[in-house]
Amino acid sequence: MSGTEEPGSGIVGVRWTAGHVRGVPVYIGPSVLLLMALFTWWLGSNFTQRPMLAESPTVAWIAAAVTTVLFLGCIFLHEVGHAVTSLDRNVEVRSISLFLLGGVTESVGEPHSARDEFVIVGIGPLISLLIGAVCGLAVLAVPDFTVPELVFGWLAWLNCAMAVFNLVPGYPLDGGRLLRAVLWLGTGSRYRATRLAAAVGQVFAATLLIGAVLSLVGLDQLPPSLRGPVAVVSSLGLWGGLIGFFLLRASIDAYRLARVRERLGRTRVHALMGSVPPTVPADLSLDDLVVRLQQRPSILWPVGRPLLGGVRLGDLDRVARDQWPHTSVSDIVEHDVFVDAETPMDEALDLLSVARDRMLIVVRNGEPVGLLTPSLVAEITT
Repeated sequence: MSGTEEPGSGIVGVRWTAGHVRGVPVYIGPSVLLLMALFTWWLGSNFTQRPMLAESPTVAWIAAAVTTVLFLGCIFLHEVGHAVTSLDRNVEVRSISLFLLGGVTESVGEPHSARDEFVIVGIGPLISLLIGAVCGLAVLAVPDFTVPELVFGWLAWLNCAMAVFNLVPGYPLDGGRLLRAVLWLGTGSRYRATRLAAAVGQVFAATLLIGAVLSLVGLDQLPPSLRGPVAVVSSLGLWGGLIGFFLLRASIDAYRLARVRERLGRTRVHALMGSVPPTVPADLSLDDLVVRLQQRPSILWPVGRPLLGGVRLGDLDRVARDQWPHTSVSDIVEHDVFVDAETPMDEALDLLSVARDRMLIVVRNGEPVGLLTPSLVAEITT
């Protein structure tokens, strides 16, 4: 599953760093241990009933544990597909996380076009289907009624089921994001498409929650004509209810965020900017710079005429104290810190979310005219 992340948000919560993929941190949440335990128990209960393993319960439980670990690896590859494709299309990826409900790739900002979104999102289910196909071929290649056949068979089924489930149009599942890409193409508005896809996601989430309740109370009270379709949803049981709760919360948040973003799109940066400090000469020594910056130490100061970039008090820490008299501001200036005063605020918010210390210098005709910070944006988003 892929998704966007606003500054300061987090979908998974507490997590451990397990490595990096193309510079993107991979996190594992403690709830993965519960996921592995549940899957191993579920598979082990099935494996021990197989005639070939009925007399070897230890082997059955080991096979179940191995299948669980391999499937977790398949989920990871699914998320890597999202992450790598996002990076290839200039969408910054903040993290890949594995947790109780599977995996999520958290991106900063949105895809630049509906086509990019379709490719970024579609690659995940495609990878799962390909893994399922490879495992299906492996079933044909190994001897019948053996543990490898059992493991590969389940991996084939699990990956295909994951691909199909992710294609259900429940935002922010992959299928919901694919729906948004199609609606984006049709409406020409990313935010209207998000609201529509999120509304469909809320319906799907509510269906899962109802199914979880019915799995507890039974289906006997329903008309016979409804029992078949409802049985499919209720078969997911409490697991489906947990997924439904997560999707409902995520789709409601996405709907609200789309409304905020749409409102921001009608506002220009100059309407929300704050005052900017005086421009610092590029040839000023760091000894002299520190005196100026201490007046407003937490603020980004513009540097140079013509404008070169920005500098903060913390930037001086990159240079040894005894070198300050011999080092100029131009040696430590940060260059990519600008946003045009006429930029729509929804676009500026994406730039702000990846800017260091979440600050940008607002420029008009190459001159600094203001400063954009999250606190200023919060005034219109709340």
